Amino acid sequence: MNVTTLTRRLALLPAVLAVAAPLAVITPAQAGSNMAKVDIVAEGIDTAPIYVDSRSSGYTGSEQKAHKYMVRVFAKAAGQNRVWKVKVFGIGKNNSLFEKNVGRSEGWEVYGKSLEVFAKPGSLSWMTTPKTACDNLMKQKMAEGMTKQQVLSKDQKTTALAFVGFSAWADSKANNKKGKHDSHQGGYDHHDNTAYQVRVVCRAAL
Repeated sequence: MNVTTLTRRLALLPAVLAVAAPLAVITPAQAGSNMAKVDIVAEGIDTAPIYVDSRSSGYTGSEQKAHKYMVRVFAKAAGQNRVWKVKVFGIGKNNSLFEKNVGRSEGWEVYGKSLEVFAKPGSLSWMTTPKTACDNLMKQKMAEGMTKQQVLSKDQKTTALAFVGFSAWADSKANNKKGKHDSHQGGYDHHDNTAYQVRVVCRAAL
């Protein structure tokens, strides 16, 4: 997928916020591409929350502990090409949460795995950060008649949305065997992404 396509997808993501649910998008095969399909979806039931700390004035920010993200990735090469590299990353962060290179061989015709990747809140881009989700919940409860002190007097629960991306590279079997990927297609990464819903606990102020 090219950058224009990824940008267009991200422009549509505000609709996801309205329903607060994970978004899975599928990459269509492109004419002349060496990749038939690239896909990433959230998998399983993520019950572990991210905690947001607070003080009497309000919520201060997320704990900087790594959270486990459960995803399923899929990459299928087109024609006689083979997948030679895959990566799970935080969109906009230029970081790698998981990366695997097949090495010098013909490559994978299909790469499909269920993965557990770990990332601190600051390693991902968010549609709604955990702190913002807590701030929004406080505004909602105060609009319903509660005071700030009442909201902060006990733990509150809500959700946030993080972006998780997946890239895959494919090349000819001959280039894979040589470990050389200087061709236009073999050196070009194909993207997909998902908005991953995370449970959030807004901690009571001490």
